[in-house]
Amino acid sequence: MADVAQMAKEWWLLAVLGIVSLVCGVLAIVYPDVTLLAVGIIFGFYLLMAGVFELVDAIVGDPASRALSAIVGIVALLAGLICLRRPGDSLLAIIVVLGAYLIVTGVVRLVRAFASVEHRGWALLTAVVDLILGILILSWPDESLVTLAVLFGISLIFRGIFALVAAFQLRRLRKEGGSDMAPPITAAPA
Repeated sequence: MADVAQMAKEWWLLAVLGIVSLVCGVLAIVYPDVTLLAVGIIFGFYLLMAGVFELVDAIVGDPASRALSAIVGIVALLAGLICLRRPGDSLLAIIVVLGAYLIVTGVVRLVRAFASVEHRGWALLTAVVDLILGILILSWPDESLVTLAVLFGISLIFRGIFALVAAFQLRRLRKEGGSDMAPPITAAPA
């Protein structure tokens, strides 16, 4: 109960998160190109950090895996630099990989669907949907990127709405609970 009481006191943090999420979601839908560039840049910085950590691991880590860590670190650094230099193109590569993955998955599911008797209809439907989506993504990769940004924006909007609803429920709980709520535990008993 103390955890709920503490969360109810901090309801406004969840409300701020909800508002920020809503604003970011709307901006992602209105400006999908800028959103994609931001994602590419963030991904580039992530790869740079991952590369540095791998190189540090190659220097001070387990001697048996130092060479592998060094290779992964160098590849991550190079990929991060490429993402920072050309963030739009790096996202295009991700979309192409996603399209190829969906096509391969669709073919495998199609073969499995014919090999299995149980739930064959659903398996065939899933396989065909994967194949169609993979083909569409590879046919129109630029539109797929914009669609990705818009879907991300829609996701942020829904997350923002849910965060706001939860925040105001916590606020109502705090007002209704008043003194009934247990105070947070601040120190261990002696």
